[in-house]
Parts: sequence; structure tokens; C-alpha cells
Amino acid sequence: MSKQWRRRLAVVAVETQYGVAPDPATATILEVVMLDAGNPYAGNTVERERMRYGFGGFEQINTGPNVERQIRVPFSGSGTAGEPPAYSPLLRACGLSETIDNTVDSESVTYEPVSQGMDSVTIWWYEDGQVQEIRGARGTYEIGADAQSLPYWQFNLTGLYSRPENAPSVQGAESTVAGEVPINKQNSTFTLFGYPARLQAFSQNAGNQVEYRNLVGYEGVHITDRRVTGNITIEAPALADFNAFEKVESHQGVTLGAVALTHGTSSGNIITAEGLQAQAANITPSDNQGIMHYGMEIRYLPTGSNDDDVKYVFT
Repeated sequence: MSKQWRRRLAVVAVETQYGVAPDPATATILEVVMLDAGNPYAGNTVERERMRYGFGGFEQINTGPNVERQIRVPFSGSGTAGEPPAYSPLLRACGLSETIDNTVDSESVTYEPVSQGMDSVTIWWYEDGQVQEIRGARGTYEIGADAQSLPYWQFNLTGLYSRPENAPSVQGAESTVAGEVPINKQNSTFTLFGYPARLQAFSQNAGNQVEYRNLVGYEGVHITDRRVTGNITIEAPALADFNAFEKVESHQGVTLGAVALTHGTSSGNIITAEGLQAQAANITPSDNQGIMHYGMEIRYLPTGSNDDDVKYVFT
């Protein structure tokens, strides 16, 4: 019997012990925008070579089987201030800590980078009657937020391999996520070094270095580095209002400043993505509807050895 492409689900739960799957009944069925097929049987390979008289190929051997999957979810909150979004396990699996503040009238959930003690998740990847259990998964993420579009988080995850099995039913609890709203004047604000720039496009990449390791006596996935970068496109401001060239110049010194995108207007569905110490680099002029725009690269920098490159606050 053929399998339908649309009949796919991702169910996820944070692991309390690395590589040990929690009870799937306690997991969350994600509300996703897109599930990429990825690679359900990834890994480095070698050829089993032999000397012989004739031509021809050799057997290929996978030396460390793992799984690579991609999940895209809405850039939105849970709908309730102080309650983590359903995809919070994915944020935690990408090297972010979670802090919940239930102070009355100022409820929030904050995610900040960490460089040790990172969480991992188990993902149950359902495909029309079968499931692949992916344990010990960690990864990296991207944010896409262009004007007049629906913003998203994209997670690129690597986990331990297990062979898919038959799954007549899906286990896990249905998640509730507030509907994302478009990036526009009504729903979003953006500041670049304190200047309220007219934003056309915003992207951010956590830049996590994700390493699958397979040694005698050990197998696991690690995040070994992080370099957060991004790109923005803004309407070119007058020099008197905001001298973009002065900000990107680095030949006589580097200018650092805050970059912040706040999106959403309803309590429980407001997200602020900010970097308190960012560097803008390069300027690429472009035409947009006959108006001059500047594209710039953004480097999000930590303060010394602190893990404070970026922060995401849900309110």
C-alpha cells in the first residue's frame, strides 16, 4: 500500500537521561508548518575495498548511523503568557535554557543560550502507519521573518538511529499554539542600534556546530560551538537619521549595539528576539518597489565568556 506524503507527524519530549526515550504518552504532537524528509539513515561511509583483476564498485559501509531531520514551526507563542510554546523542547535541544516567570501581570518565558548542560529530546517521526524513534537529538535553528509573510522557526536536528517500525496509532498529546500573525506595521517593531528601522527582511541562524560521535563505548550528539549570525534588509535611511555606513565600518574600530525584533500584540503571543551586543557588517544596496534598501549582515556577540549572544522572550 502506498504511503501519503501529508500523513506525517512529529512528536517530541525532553529527555531526563540522555538517549533514553521518555514515555511517548507524555510527549507533545507538534503543530508544524513543514516536515522535511531529511535523512532517516545518515552517517559517514567507507568502501570495503579489495584488490582484484577486474573493474567494478565496492560495498559501502555506514560507520556511524544517525538521523537528520528538519522541522519548521510557527513563530508564535502558546497563547497564554507564562506558558512555554509547544515547540519548547526543540528550543531546549538547540542549546537554549528555559526560564518561566509566573509573576502576576508580568508572566514570561525566556530562552537564552548555554554552553554546557544542554537538553536533548526524543522525536517520534510518524509517516502514515510507521514511526522512527530518534533519541538523543540536538541541533540548531533559524528564524525567518520577512515583511508581509508569516514568520517561522526552522530546526535542523541530529539524533541516534533506530529502524522505523509499524505504528498503527500516534501517541502523544495534541499541542495548542497561537496562530502566527504576519510581519508588518500592525504586528511588528524593529530597532537597529536604537533606530526604528523600516524592516523588509529579518533572518537569524544560531550557528550551532552539531557533532555526531560514535566511539567504542559511546554514541551521542553534541553541540560544540555557537556563532549566531543573521541578515536584515531595511529601507535605506537618510544619513542624518541613521548613518548606516558609520555603523558597519570596522577599519578604525567596531561599533556594537542592540538589535531587537518584537512580534505580536496579543498577550501570550508576543515574542522578542534580541541581541544586546551586535555588529552590523557590509552594506548591499537593492531596489524594492523603486525604493533604495540596504542589506546588512548581523553578528550577535556574547559579553566576554557569558552566554548572552541572544535572548528570546515570550510574553
